[in-house]
Amino acid sequence: MHLHIAQLVGTASGAAIAAVQALPRFFPRAPVWLLALVGAAAATAAAWALVPPEAPPRWERLRIGVLPSAMPLQSATRAYTEEGHELALARALGEHLGAAPQFVALAPEAFAGALARGQVDAILVRGPVHYAARAGLQVLPTGYRSGTAAAMRSDQPLRRWEALRGKTVCVSRANLGAQALAQRAGARLQLFDAPAQALVQVRTGACDAALHDEAQLQALFQRREWHKFSATLPAAEPAELLLLAATARPQALQALQQAVAAERRAPAWHERNTRWAANVAYEAYFDQIGPDCH
Repeated sequence: MHLHIAQLVGTASGAAIAAVQALPRFFPRAPVWLLALVGAAAATAAAWALVPPEAPPRWERLRIGVLPSAMPLQSATRAYTEEGHELALARALGEHLGAAPQFVALAPEAFAGALARGQVDAILVRGPVHYAARAGLQVLPTGYRSGTAAAMRSDQPLRRWEALRGKTVCVSRANLGAQALAQRAGARLQLFDAPAQALVQVRTGACDAALHDEAQLQALFQRREWHKFSATLPAAEPAELLLLAATARPQALQALQQAVAAERRAPAWHERNTRWAANVAYEAYFDQIGPDCH
């Protein structure tokens, strides 16, 4: 690299010297020292203009750390859409960086160490996260923020979270925040692998409510088949999806910042929520009619 720069400097210097030699014809009274100074500046500027920018880092794979609860869903029955957007966003970032994502399950206390050791390239986690402020970590907002809300029958709505006491509430195992809300409200909690499995219980009457991200539920409620189950509760405990990266790898950090900037736009999140709702609606419908087909 240094030899290449030296060669470029030599080439640029020759061109600059030729240009400076021509200056007396246009400025015959210019002092020699001024001509020399102009020549040196021109040579330096020309040389750096010729130096190619350093190539951005490339990964054979994009190693993304997530909480164990956010890992790809492994259902014993069939494929289901996951609860959150961590995996979908990771795949989108991988497309920008030219690398397929590889997911690594990490506990929150292992985040900083995994990034420092290079075990992962980044971490996707729902905030607020106080440990994200540690030295050596850069927190990148992804543009997604949502509280937890409910899906209930429209003809039997509950108005307050406290009204869930004693009610049966369905939640996916991945949605730890919703589980905590239901428990604090005194609800009878039922856990399912996938959000569609929890939501179909509201349609069949087995559950009084299903808890999910308000942003996702609002997209689901836009669908005609969910209008009768679109009663909800005020969104509680909003949290933001964050990407954590190591400041010790500035080139990788810059590449991740550019990828996140491209994916954090509101239209992109609207599309993800709409796609999530369409997939989950189909899966819930399939689960509901499946038993009737036998």
